[in-house]
Amino acid sequence: MSFKLVNIWNPKGGQGKSMIAINLAAAAMEIKLKPLVICQDPQGTSTLYHKGGNLHFDVVSKIPDSKPDANLVIIDHQASDWEVPKGKIILMPVKPARSQYKTYADAKKRAERQGKQVITVVTDANHQRADEMATARKLVAKGAYEIPASGVFSRSDSDLISIFDPLMDRAYKVKERRREFLQILGAIFTGMIEEDGDLQNVA
Repeated sequence: MSFKLVNIWNPKGGQGKSMIAINLAAAAMEIKLKPLVICQDPQGTSTLYHKGGNLHFDVVSKIPDSKPDANLVIIDHQASDWEVPKGKIILMPVKPARSQYKTYADAKKRAERQGKQVITVVTDANHQRADEMATARKLVAKGAYEIPASGVFSRSDSDLISIFDPLMDRAYKVKERRREFLQILGAIFTGMIEEDGDLQNVA
């Protein structure tokens, strides 16, 4: 099976990498894709969700030795990792607070110098703060996607489920949040499928 590989990467911790990995995989399930999440974060947030038993896709802690039975492979990279991933597509979540943004900007430059396709996702913007709102708007104007802060995520986190779980169907604004993940998924699948028989060479 051919697969698309996406690395979720930002050396700064707390940007929403695991939240995106879990919900992006769940979005893939919605359109009949078969995702695999590889959790490289020592804190194991994605693995913790998987152990909760309510996810309908696999989460593993290491890169498989052979081509996986999946058509979307998502690598949830650990914080403090400044090595640019080898895969072509890098999804970079960023909180628009100034202290968070600088690390993202430096890492993004490194990735772009290596010819990576970078998809930026603004997370948890505080629209009550003028500076964060301005940064978020600037990034979105340049093509970034935004996933606003929402009680949907704290509710799903408390139950270790994705926002696509049927238990979330009646949550406030869950349809909007689901639509945002499906839009990001569409951006990932724009272009050629990235195929490789050995994940070691691209992760």
